[in-house]
Amino acid sequence: MSIVKYFNHGFQRDIGKLQFVEVPQVLKDILNDQDLIQFGGKNWSRAQVDLENIDVAVRPMFVLCLFALVATDQCMQTYFKPHYGGWRAQTAYPKFGWTRFGLYNENPLKLLSVPELEGLVDSEQTCALMREFVGFYRTLVADYCHLHAPQLSADLFFSRLLQDDIFALCEGRAVAAFKHAAPSLIQARALDASPPEGYLLAV
Repeated sequence: MSIVKYFNHGFQRDIGKLQFVEVPQVLKDILNDQDLIQFGGKNWSRAQVDLENIDVAVRPMFVLCLFALVATDQCMQTYFKPHYGGWRAQTAYPKFGWTRFGLYNENPLKLLSVPELEGLVDSEQTCALMREFVGFYRTLVADYCHLHAPQLSADLFFSRLLQDDIFALCEGRAVAAFKHAAPSLIQARALDASPPEGYLLAV
């Protein structure tokens, strides 16, 4: 099965199998997002519980698709705030992180590293999918920009994402494989501008 086929016909069902945690109402009010839910916990402490209902055969594709959505959500929130409200209204995907005195985003690359380190996915299969995944992710963002945010380009989006400090994470083969393949996300190689102040893991 291709990643595109899985994303269109299986992923939306599988994402509903995550173990969601309610966000306190006060945070929903502060963030003006009444549909806000989260999963994962700090350092994805609930990875085993989150993945136990996901078929082992599709887990590599599941964590890759989940990474794409979480990284996109965090990047939009951090670097493209004028477009974030529209993105949230159209997707309302769960946040990857935890709450304490606020809502904390976890590093999306841990969606690739933690399952591998805990033996919850086949790392060789995940790495073998990486080239296909990068092409899929590029198309996913490019199509979203074309349809919903024409002022935003995929090249600009990925230039911000790939320069973010989340890439300091160096755990596992899947993260290394993604870093190796990621430069092809920027077709125009338009890295002429430095990213503005921001960090994906900011509250």
